[in-house]
Amino acid sequence: MLVFSTMFLLASGPAAAEWEDWSDKNKAQYKTFLALQLIDTTQTWSAINCQKHTTCSIVELNPILGSHPSKGELVALKLIGNYAIYKLLDKRLDDNGRERNLRILNGAFTVVVMHNGIQLVKQF
Repeated sequence: MLVFSTMFLLASGPAAAEWEDWSDKNKAQYKTFLALQLIDTTQTWSAINCQKHTTCSIVELNPILGSHPSKGELVALKLIGNYAIYKLLDKRLDDNGRERNLRILNGAFTVVVMHNGIQLVKQF
């Protein structure tokens, strides 16, 4: 799991010099976004493991992944999605737009992570 987590963070992080142009606040917000992505991925990974057992009632609600995704589908979605989000934040927005969008993304993923946590606690 540690290897997976490290690969996830490295692959989804900034890959261009433009990162240097981001404000410190934007960088902190993006790191929070990555942390939420890692938590969400870990939670979904646990749900996929649970689904291997007939007694597991957890169902994935992400419409892109479907109700019973594979780990490969999860990793692919997260890598592609996070890369696309980084590029959109980097290329299409100034600091103010980036801050606003990261606030929305972080708020949305905080809700997702909290919901996932509630479902996992109910199951176990």
